Amino acid sequence: MDNLLECTIKEIVRQYPETLEVFINNGFALFAEEKVLNELGSILKLQSALRTKKIGIEAFMQLIKDKIEDTAYYNSLFSSMGGNKSGSFNIHIPCGLKGPLERKLQPLLQAIQKNDEIPHNQDMDRAPDLVLTKGYHFFNENFVNKFVNKGLYVAAPQKVVNKQLADLGIVDQEWPYNVICLGISVMVVDRKRLGDLPMPKTWGDLLKPEYERKVMINSRGESFSDAVLLSIYKEYGEAGIAALGRTIHSGSHSAQMIKGLASSNTDLPPIYIMPDFFAHTISSTSTIEIVWPEDGALVTPLFFMVKANKAEKFKELVDFLTGPQVGQICANAYFPSVHPDVSNRLPIDATFKWLGWDYIKEHDIEALIKKLNNWFLVSYRGDQLHNKPSSTERGNLAIGKA
Repeated sequence: MDNLLECTIKEIVRQYPETLEVFINNGFALFAEEKVLNELGSILKLQSALRTKKIGIEAFMQLIKDKIEDTAYYNSLFSSMGGNKSGSFNIHIPCGLKGPLERKLQPLLQAIQKNDEIPHNQDMDRAPDLVLTKGYHFFNENFVNKFVNKGLYVAAPQKVVNKQLADLGIVDQEWPYNVICLGISVMVVDRKRLGDLPMPKTWGDLLKPEYERKVMINSRGESFSDAVLLSIYKEYGEAGIAALGRTIHSGSHSAQMIKGLASSNTDLPPIYIMPDFFAHTISSTSTIEIVWPEDGALVTPLFFMVKANKAEKFKELVDFLTGPQVGQICANAYFPSVHPDVSNRLPIDATFKWLGWDYIKEHDIEALIKKLNNWFLVSYRGDQLHNKPSSTERGNLAIGKA
């Protein structure tokens, strides 16, 4: 993996097939076609490709490295289960928590997996024995009706919630989504690039005409931040999504946003929406300000689910996930923990913008996200021609000019 910059795109993808997703989502969608990969990919070296596209080499290589390491890590877990990938664990830990949590979890996971039986082919048996994730994929209507409402998963014993989060209603009394901590998103503003525009104070401010094309947001390909889309839609409806589409300059990964903020590139926007973890990795500068919106930082819960018939077997793991050690790991990485004994790194009187369990139960969240993203793209693309760069390409091209 040391000399990947001197390898051709085809050589990299053949050696590490998992990296194709990174290429497709970060400016090289053309390699999704096998013919292009075999022909152009066989002669185009990665370093030349990045320079031609003006994509930041360091940021892109970090994405490649993370993807390869993640795949190797999960393959090692699956191999300890005898190669069975159809059941047992579905684990997706967000950036910022990957390193410390995975190091702590691996001994426990391996101990569980060594004696794990091969699941049967029935649907319920093929469902994950344990889920640990941040996001909304497990809130889709089919999964809820088929597994959650039928009692396949069980809630961990309820404990007192951290006093800083007590009024948020983040712990549900009915569903078995056991929240560990919160992924939160804030605004990061470059006052120099902002110029004479007023500093935004709320999420609603960003929908005003004066902020058109002034905001960069997290995206993967043409899929934009679930948390932002859902939050804007809940409060401002379809008109809010249309306004958001006009507000967004481009989409990118947070690591690339930070690289752009450190540059003198005038093509970049002044406002960035990113996880609080990434916001606190920005080198101190007099022109950069982290804005905790007055109407609250956006919330996406990190939670785990465990099958009822596995609860006793996984007791050690459940106790660990709900204990103070994991809670403090989360808090130290700017993921506020629900554990009552943990000191979270939060502003005084911090407020949060959370969908709420009632809203989630009333909607097929995964289907809603797809619909909102489509609505957003209609407004975002506007009169763009089809041969213009995609959202991610525009963000990467701008950042690459640093």
